[in-house]
Amino acid sequence: MHGPCDIDNPGAPCMEAGQCKKMFPKEFRTETTMNVSVYPLYRRCPSDTTFVRGREMDNRFVVPYNPYQPLKYNAHINGEVCTSLHAVKYIYKYIYKGSDCANMVWSTAQVQYNEIANYIDARYVSAPEAMWPLLGSHMHDRSHAVMRLPVHLPNQKRVTFKDGHEEEALEAARSRQTMLASWFQLNQSGPDAQTLLNTDIPYNYVYDRNNWKRRKRRGNKIVARICVLNVKDAERFYLRTLLLHVPGAASFKFLRMVDNVIYDTFKQAAFHRHLLNSDEEWDHCLHLSNAKATTPDLRLYSALL
Repeated sequence: MHGPCDIDNPGAPCMEAGQCKKMFPKEFRTETTMNVSVYPLYRRCPSDTTFVRGREMDNRFVVPYNPYQPLKYNAHINGEVCTSLHAVKYIYKYIYKGSDCANMVWSTAQVQYNEIANYIDARYVSAPEAMWPLLGSHMHDRSHAVMRLPVHLPNQKRVTFKDGHEEEALEAARSRQTMLASWFQLNQSGPDAQTLLNTDIPYNYVYDRNNWKRRKRRGNKIVARICVLNVKDAERFYLRTLLLHVPGAASFKFLRMVDNVIYDTFKQAAFHRHLLNSDEEWDHCLHLSNAKATTPDLRLYSALL
């Protein structure tokens, strides 16, 4: 039972601004209805009254509960159904709440907010967390280094610059080699690398000062990944496909060459390397069958294909 409060006990802890914060006593209701703002409005039928803490109370003061839980655990357990976002925020309040403390200095010029200092000031270190570093255990660790291999078309390097410094950024880009261009240069000068795919290079070489150099140790702690591209970006997408299947490429022209034929696009080169799905095999099959198969057989082949 909740209370007594309201007019029977204005000094109760639950009283605020002259009324109960928990909204007791509740109203009598013939059925349970959902309330979008707070908790459900439960069914409460008129019943006999009883004296609790010296005050007469009825069903309007009964706190919602599940009869199974008090019987099983032999304890007072109250519970209500969560039907609102406010209830979810209450359960997971520390996710929505943020830091327990925030220090800000307000001035006429600007707002001064030091995120690092606020984190240190407001951070709470529990006993297990404190013992972990005291015992010399590592707080964090990294098992492998992920190396991202860029893919760009000829004369389309990525250039980052600040406003007003575009010329300096372009000059620096001209003198700097990308990972892909350095891989081409490595294949031109190093015969050992010509048997490796672009994704295999980081396991055997290290990228230092815009050049690939032979790795001496820790090659097993690397994970190489080529950046993901959308098929709508067609030429870069098919260039990525070629890099995944063609070892020892010495240039963009080398990637576009198949059987001593240089194709105009990377898509055509990938197609003639049989890296793309097509109906060429079935067309070839029908062409051969046309010379020696009967008409019913051709109809059967066409239906199967």
